[in-house]
Amino acid sequence: MNLKQSSIRARMLIIVLFISINSFACDGCNVYVNFSPIDYKNRISIIGRTRMMYGTYNMFGTQILTKHASHGNDPLFWNNDVQENYNTLELRGAFYVREVWKTTVIVPFVNNHQLIGNLSRYEINGIADPIVIETYQVFNSLKSNDSNRFKHRLEIGGGVKFPLGKIDKRYENGIPNLDLQPGTGSLDFISSVSYMTRIKKYGAILNANIKLNGYNRDDYKYGNTFNSTINLFRQTTMGNFTFMPLVGGYFEFMSLDKSRYESNGNSVVIDYNDTGGAILFGTIGSKVFYKTLSLFIDYQHRVYSKLNGYTQLLTKNRINVGLTYSL
Repeated sequence: MNLKQSSIRARMLIIVLFISINSFACDGCNVYVNFSPIDYKNRISIIGRTRMMYGTYNMFGTQILTKHASHGNDPLFWNNDVQENYNTLELRGAFYVREVWKTTVIVPFVNNHQLIGNLSRYEINGIADPIVIETYQVFNSLKSNDSNRFKHRLEIGGGVKFPLGKIDKRYENGIPNLDLQPGTGSLDFISSVSYMTRIKKYGAILNANIKLNGYNRDDYKYGNTFNSTINLFRQTTMGNFTFMPLVGGYFEFMSLDKSRYESNGNSVVIDYNDTGGAILFGTIGSKVFYKTLSLFIDYQHRVYSKLNGYTQLLTKNRINVGLTYSL
């Protein structure tokens, strides 16, 4: 075996042992970028998200519970309960040009925590990969003053996630897997669509995006992802306050993760069959507007999942909360 082949095999072993493959969809790209009483005003937001995942593994590293996110190749998980908490705090800016063009800049900071049994193994903090999304308003009848009229609006957009977050943080007890690292190391491209409709006080909001992921410096690639939210709402105004209770769902689909290497001058791509799949959450929440401020909170509970392999962690729930100030 020559030095190049040894290097390739060593890299593949590192990938198998240390990379767990959550393949989260871009769940922050299109959430809450929608109709509100403060549309078309530049705004600054602070948005927090948390996602709790857990699993129970047998002595062979197979997940006893339902599946999500490959971790079974980590020997420390075998015959243990595992919990991971993914916490993100985002600073967002949304800036309009002539009401039809909007630029959204997202700078995330993450705090990720892994527990094995009752012991904390890793707690990772850091700035994650920033995102820039540009959207264009195709049409809009929501500005009509006729409250009885059926109104709707359509926006389309695209963006880029830049690989600025670290993927190589190290600790005394080891190297956290890629999911726990602040960044992913890849340049990714996002396309999005947002549709809103309303008649009188009732309406619906649909947001969807596709994220096409690139390879990072270790020649590892998260699976391409699709996600979508649909929420029904009722808008009520009382003095300077506007209330919008929401109910709906959030759906994620993740394709298989991949890695690649060179062999005899050819590029070889490996699919990881214990990654990817689909998951559906039920959502309940509310938005409150007061003059130039708005507050939202929602809770998303997993109601269905169909995921690949037998070593993946469950996502139990997600919580989103945010505060926006309009300039």
